[in-house]
Amino acid sequence: MDASFFFDDAAAVSLLVRLALGAVASFFAILSWTRTRSLYWVFVIVGILSSYAGTLYNSLRVLGLFPGNKILVLGIPAATLISENLSIVFFILACIAYIKTYK
Repeated sequence: MDASFFFDDAAAVSLLVRLALGAVASFFAILSWTRTRSLYWVFVIVGILSSYAGTLYNSLRVLGLFPGNKILVLGIPAATLISENLSIVFFILACIAYIKTYK
């Protein structure tokens, strides 16, 4: 497979930048995990990690290394729906936990 077609596309460059920045964010999130005691920070860290996992899933799907899911929810593959929205759920939980902590 010739990778030149992949690197000519602006979306591919954007995906590579997202992979690189996500890797850095995930690295620091894992380092921060051992130093946090607050539930809301744990949710933020898990949100960062799940965002990177979603990016990895999307990149594997774009490269054709991971086939699309056959389970559809509202016409969208379930794995895609989960990978793109799970991090937002954790960020919402972090906000709720923060509000409950400092009520």
